[in-house]
Amino acid sequence: MICFRSKAGADVLMLDAHAGAVLEALGRDAAPQGIFLPEQIVAALAQFQAQQAAPTPSDDEEPGDEEPPGPGLAQRAWPLLDLLRRAQQLGQPVTWSSA
Repeated sequence: MICFRSKAGADVLMLDAHAGAVLEALGRDAAPQGIFLPEQIVAALAQFQAQQAAPTPSDDEEPGDEEPPGPGLAQRAWPLLDLLRRAQQLGQPVTWSSA
């Protein structure tokens, strides 16, 4: 588990694999601990938005008896993105570490 903390809001907990994917989408290495300084948050959020807007390769597979996909990266990232936006507004850093 990875815990994201800031004085700007409540802690956000994520599984390691999901946190790693979100951190990479925000332009960070999936390290066990780190920090987003207030001045870095705008660029991180912009990178996340740009990556989400990029077209994804489509599968040429036939629809079958597949299970529906689970939550996407944007849905999993929403609580952290909200915390980052609040932290940026209040000029607070967001740190993360293993929980």
